[in-house]
Amino acid sequence: MSSTCARSPAAVARSRGRASPSSRRVGDVIARAASRHGTHDDCAPARRRRRDVLFTSLVAVLAAAPANEARAGAVLDGLVKYRDDSKKALDADPEDEVLRGQLNFFDKQVERTRSNAEFLTNEVKPNVVAGKTNYLGGLSFAVKDVQAEVDFWTKALGARVTSDVGSGDERVTTLAYGQISLSEDDGGKATVEIRQATSGADVVDVGNVLSYVAVTVPFGLRVSQIYESGGELLYGFGFFDMRSPGGIPVRGQVATRRDPLEVVALNVKNVREAEKFLVAEYGFESVKPLDANSYAPKSPNGSRLLYFTSPTKTFTVILQPWREKTPLRLGDTLRGVVVARGGDFARADVVADPRVAGVPFQSRPLAPEFI
Repeated sequence: MSSTCARSPAAVARSRGRASPSSRRVGDVIARAASRHGTHDDCAPARRRRRDVLFTSLVAVLAAAPANEARAGAVLDGLVKYRDDSKKALDADPEDEVLRGQLNFFDKQVERTRSNAEFLTNEVKPNVVAGKTNYLGGLSFAVKDVQAEVDFWTKALGARVTSDVGSGDERVTTLAYGQISLSEDDGGKATVEIRQATSGADVVDVGNVLSYVAVTVPFGLRVSQIYESGGELLYGFGFFDMRSPGGIPVRGQVATRRDPLEVVALNVKNVREAEKFLVAEYGFESVKPLDANSYAPKSPNGSRLLYFTSPTKTFTVILQPWREKTPLRLGDTLRGVVVARGGDFARADVVADPRVAGVPFQSRPLAPEFI
């Protein structure tokens, strides 16, 4: 081995400017894990250098893939290979607790990725492509400062930029917690689309129809970045109650979920009428809100959770009864809830029904990037 110190995964990840979606996803995961396992950029004894190389090699090899190379199995294949390498290293040095922790980390990531791939392959993609069910693709927002909003979602909440097109009033940035394609083993993640608001007002009206967007992230939320991006932390015990720089109400918690973008909660005048409309129009299934976090406020009585395929694994919608005297106001920030449709139902249209407080539900055909 060279006497030169191996760079940590975090350093390698920072040095790679053009990486494929799958490699960036694995790179993000490994870099974060490295920081927890005590990997640094400085010189270290031979045993530390050996375990650092396991992480560094994974990031470097996958980050070298071209940006347009995205195939099913890429992330899983890489994780399995480096899990096996970790096992060999531990077999050679069974007393090394850091190597043991790294093997445990890779075991969990292999299982998580394999489970995600099986869910998409067996339950989601074939049914969506055939038009048997739809797929809740994400949200669209308009804000005055796109870059501040992007910084909040990426640096504080851990999302990644999947596309960034246009400039000025035409800028549209799309964020997700992984790949969006239903064919990728780490794919099937809903998106947050941030558009440049073009209204003349200094502040875009968030309204009161949007109650909150919830995210469940595995590696923690960065409180300092909430403030540095221009956001606001209102509460932070057991869950995080935040406002993004654009005023979007966001709830966050630290836990593991297949898609960290969990739910958008909407206030409506009549939950039953809104539920009937959305079930009839889009084929949603409906249950009581799960309210799994005992620290977070419970959904108001009479609320309903709407979903496609699985209420715990996909992005969902909660309809909440509005009981305030103040009239409901959609505002200018929430521009749409995106529903991807396949088969004979594939079409592009926007329905803003008063039963759902005028929230635009944007039907989009199942685009190539999804399949």
